[in-house]
Formats: sequence, C-alpha cells, structure tokens
Amino acid sequence: MRLCAEDASFMKIRPLSFSAITIVLWAVQGLTVHAQERPVVQGLVEAEEEAPLLGDHGRRQLSDDGYTIEALAIHDIWGNARGGKYRGVGVLGNFNLILTVDTAKAGWWDDGELVLYGIGVYGRRPSLAVGDYQYTSNVDAFDTVEPYEAYYKHRFLDGSVDVLAGVHDFSIEFSIIDYGFVFINSSFFTPSTITQNPYSFYPFTGLGTRVRADITDDVYLMAGVYDGKPGDFQNPRAARLGLSKREGFYSISEVGWVESDESKPHAKIAFGAWHNSGDFEDINGVGRSSNYGTYLIGERQIWQEVDGSSQGLGAFFQVGQAQADRNFNPWYFGGGLHYKGFFEGRDEDVLGFGYAHAEVSSAFRLDNPRADHSERTFELCYRAQVVRAVTVTPDIQYVVNPSMNPDLANSLIFYLRTEVAL
Repeated sequence: MRLCAEDASFMKIRPLSFSAITIVLWAVQGLTVHAQERPVVQGLVEAEEEAPLLGDHGRRQLSDDGYTIEALAIHDIWGNARGGKYRGVGVLGNFNLILTVDTAKAGWWDDGELVLYGIGVYGRRPSLAVGDYQYTSNVDAFDTVEPYEAYYKHRFLDGSVDVLAGVHDFSIEFSIIDYGFVFINSSFFTPSTITQNPYSFYPFTGLGTRVRADITDDVYLMAGVYDGKPGDFQNPRAARLGLSKREGFYSISEVGWVESDESKPHAKIAFGAWHNSGDFEDINGVGRSSNYGTYLIGERQIWQEVDGSSQGLGAFFQVGQAQADRNFNPWYFGGGLHYKGFFEGRDEDVLGFGYAHAEVSSAFRLDNPRADHSERTFELCYRAQVVRAVTVTPDIQYVVNPSMNPDLANSLIFYLRTEVAL
C-alpha cells in the first residue's frame, strides 16, 4: 500500500538487509506478522494458497487445528528510464508473515479470530528516484522489521455483524476496489486524498476498532475509530500506540452495495467519509483542530466471455475529496479497465490499465506559484501465474509532473513484480 506525504511533496516508508529480515521474521513466525496491505496477500494466486512454494511442513495440520500461517515475499525490480529525480534501477522487497487463529477450531470459543501480522521491508525505494506524490509502488517504504497488525475479530448474528479491535490498518477494508489489486501504483489501492496524513495505515498503524454490518445480502455498512496520529513523518520509526486528546481520533465510515448474485456481473459502489479531531498544522503552517474528507468508488464487469464467468472486461472509478484550505491534495480522480483472461488459455491472468490524478490545493499554490496543478500517472500491467505459488506482474508507468514539482521531468518507470507464497 500504500501512501502519505513525508513533506509538501510525498509519502511513504522504510527497509534492512534481506538476510537480517529473513532470520528475524522466521524466528518469530509463530508469534508475529504484517505488512502493507493484506489484500495483496489474499489476492495472490488463490488456487495455490494450500500449496506454498516451500511445501506444507505441518501447516495443513496446524490449519485444521485453527492456526493458519501465511508467508508472502513481494519483490519489485524497477528501473526509472527517464525523468524524475534521477535515472536508476533497484529492487524493493516486502516480506509478510501472518498468523490467524480460528478460535472455534482451536477449541477456545465460537465466532472469533485473532490476527497477528508482521512485515519486513528492504531495498531501494523507487519513489526516491521518481520523486512522485502517488507512489508508483504500493509497497514502497523505509527499511523496517516490525509488527504491523494485532487484532481480535468477533462475529455476531450468524456472521452478519463483526467487530474487531486492536492495532489495525483501516485502508485494508475501507475504500477498496477489487479491480485495483492488479495494479502496483498506490493510489489504485487507496485514493491519495485519504493517505496524505499519517493516520492508521501502512506503515503508521495504531489502535482502533471497526464494526461491519451486512444490512441485506447486497448492502453493507462499516464504521471505524482509530488513533488520530499513530505515526510521524518526521520520525517514522518511532512507535506510537498511545492515545491523546490533542492528537484526537480518526473516524471513518462507508456504506456500499455489492452484487451478491454470482450469476450476474460483478458490481460494487460505495460512499465513505472520514474525520480527524486532532490538532495539526495545515499546508501553510497554520494550526487547525480538525480535518475531513469523502470518497466515492465503483466498479462493474461490463462484458463476460461466458455468462456467469469472472473472465471478461471490467471498469472502475475512484473520487476522493479533502478540505482544500488545509490539505495539500484536495481532489483525487482515478479509473481504469480490468480484463481477466485476455489471452486464450490464460483464464486467471489479468490485464489492467489505470489513470490516477492527484490535484494540488490552490492554498498551496498561492505560496508556491511555480507548482504544477496536478500529478497524473498512467499505468499498464499484466499479472500472471507462472508456476505454482509464483505470480509475476510486468508493469509500466508514466508519471506526469512528479509531485507537482516543475523542476522534475515526466518519469517513465518499469517494474517486474514477483509474488511468492512461501
């Protein structure tokens, strides 16, 4: 995921050496877990979840007893061919380790789930080469090994209502477009207007609680309240799990409709709003006591190769809004196309094309008249399973006006993403 501005120009996260991360994470594999966005893990070759690359090693029996261990290694091999801050190549890694405990299978109590999620991030960050505001990689972050999520979820009323509490990344569930998972750019996962301040999402997760209720088979309602400032762009590695009145609370809610009839084309539309009650300085250094925004998202399969099939062409859109007098990025517009099974014999592969548009506020441009009006990114990608438990995504992105900085030329960056279920 990811996703947030480190200064008037941009946003993101941290990394260590590969060997150190691997040793530490496997040493705690039964205890802690993490990273960027869990839908990335869930979206990886669903058919291969029971056959990881390194084999079973007792995990199937553990799962039968209620303990599921998932490990996923994501690597972005990238090259900035032109523009941005500098031309260059690099590898960015993201290692995820997740322990999920089904309390019923474990013999504790019914309808409960405990999740511990740890992450390791390492390598060269493409955002430092491109200088982009909307990170071209949704796993771009500073080097780190850390617990990322730790929460308990309980289901009520035959599963129609569930409540979770603990350390949680709200962006894993709110403002989600299913068709956005194929893309590498961070804005197709979460609109840039939502992630421009350090709220409870990758990597600045904090304490919070979330309630989801299925009103009907098609209509749902979600609401969450989180720590208002779990992170700090000036000191990103500082752990902050406390709550304070000054930092306030971040609240978010969403109401949506999702087509529940699997024989019909997939469709979803949702509207959400967020508010932060804490004190902060706006883009011009003026003290403020609150911040808020809204978003609207939607997607639909518009053509099916065969009736009732997920193969075919789909389209999606995203609109994000935030207060223009206190936010660097008051408007975001995104959209694109998603084709599953484009090539004959490759029914599970996905071809995607997306456009992400982040506007800069007029208040910022008054003090920075040379700044461009917006950053615009075009992305073309193809996600394919090559062997058991291994998926690759060749990707190309063209970034117009990186971070709205007139001194940066348009960037052309290439990616080859690998996802390996270990």
